[in-house]
Amino acid sequence: MKKSHIPLILLTAAIAIALVVGAVLISRLHVPAKGTDSGSASAEILDALVATEMILTETALRTSESAQLPEMTPTALPATATIDPYTYFRSQTDPDRFMAWVRALSGAEPIQVNDVETRIETRYSYAMFTGQANAPAKAYLLEQIRQWIPENQLAVEEYPYTDATSSYTWKNIVVTFPGTVHPEEQVLFTAHFDSIVVFEGDPLTYAPGANDNGTGLATILEAIRIFKDMQFEKTVKIVLFSGEENFQEGSKAYVAAHAGDNIIAVVNMDMYGTDKDNDRCFELYVGPLPGSRQLSELFMQTVAEFSLNLKADQLVDNAYAKADHKPFWDAGIPAVTAMENFLTDYTPGGCETGMDRTDCWHLPCDTHEKINVPYAFDIGLAGTYTVMKLAIVQPIKQ
Repeated sequence: MKKSHIPLILLTAAIAIALVVGAVLISRLHVPAKGTDSGSASAEILDALVATEMILTETALRTSESAQLPEMTPTALPATATIDPYTYFRSQTDPDRFMAWVRALSGAEPIQVNDVETRIETRYSYAMFTGQANAPAKAYLLEQIRQWIPENQLAVEEYPYTDATSSYTWKNIVVTFPGTVHPEEQVLFTAHFDSIVVFEGDPLTYAPGANDNGTGLATILEAIRIFKDMQFEKTVKIVLFSGEENFQEGSKAYVAAHAGDNIIAVVNMDMYGTDKDNDRCFELYVGPLPGSRQLSELFMQTVAEFSLNLKADQLVDNAYAKADHKPFWDAGIPAVTAMENFLTDYTPGGCETGMDRTDCWHLPCDTHEKINVPYAFDIGLAGTYTVMKLAIVQPIKQ
């Protein structure tokens, strides 16, 4: 910092004042005013000298003080405190919250929709989209999501569904978290929210679907609830598909409607609540696309990084194809689905004990009591953390 010139200016001014005062005094000594005696003049001279001395003394003091002022240095601003986003996510959720969603979505506990108590007894698409009172899942989901997400980040996308006799309008639910650096790149986190019973019962009356796909839905809802506090470099779209139990109609419609989107990866969560032998093994349906294989590897790296104590069959040629990843594969988009040990096929290091799937698949007994909660919760964490990595989640500012 440059030294101040103010003390030099003050000293110069003081000297000038003294010279002026001195000149005046000298003139008075040589030319006394009329009617003024010498004693009076002497007194005036004395007063003037005292005043001049005071000016010089004060100026000297100010000059001395100014010369001793220390150099000023800028004060560094404190660094912004941040929280690791993975630690934050884990602190905001737990298996009890996860299972509360499963119970509510499968009719085990009453819910509130428009301040009216009711129950979700089926999530069959035919029941949900024809206004049946026992199938309020869509309304319930939207009401919950709107508590967390502004309306401009929420979309209900309609698509036509036609069966052998009639045409219908079914709907997907889409939540968008815009990317801050590369918003044009999209990472999809998906699950289907419909249910069905096939081998017995009537899906219009009762199809609890606690495992299929209450588990995937619970994971997705916890992600939406907590992602609202986060930022991602790439756009995250969370998509809830209807019509999965009707030949993946919802995901087919989504892929067709978003053909121009730059979707770089899809992580689909579908039915992972059964682990009867407690080997904590599940399946990843990978398929033939190189991008899907990379996605599967990232999923398992995430399992290892966060010590989730899971293992998986990563199925390529023999992957199950009747889930919502399939329309993305058909469009050349990398996608994987996480599912419990559903098939007899296995890969080295995976589910070596063979098939270990639910006994209640597409049956009325698909209820919450049969879910292996720690296993299902950890698979959900693995899928969620994988999405966070893909989208490059940012540290959370305190």
